[in-house]
Amino acid sequence: MGWLIVCFDLPVGEKEEMREANAFRKSLLKQGYFMLQNSIYVRSCVTYDKTDIHIKNLKLIAPDTGSITAFYITDRQWSLSVNIEKSNYKKSKYIKKAGENGYKQMTFW
Repeated sequence: MGWLIVCFDLPVGEKEEMREANAFRKSLLKQGYFMLQNSIYVRSCVTYDKTDIHIKNLKLIAPDTGSITAFYITDRQWSLSVNIEKSNYKKSKYIKKAGENGYKQMTFW
């Protein structure tokens, strides 16, 4: 099990660019990603091989301008991450904690 992390920097200076960036974000949410930060979305992947499917989908929904980077990390690497959050920070309604509504990993022994 692992995590596909999508980081992007999309132009939003023009109205059309803003519309495309928002449509991209909404598409990510519909495809099962959750927002970690404004331009960082994450989804769980049962296997590394499944990332190919998700990356193909990213290419289909990617806006014509901007930069998008996707990378895969293992569940172990994800568990070593540190999140520092101040109590007065206003969270987006799209931010979830890692593992929420994700796939459950089976243990055989």
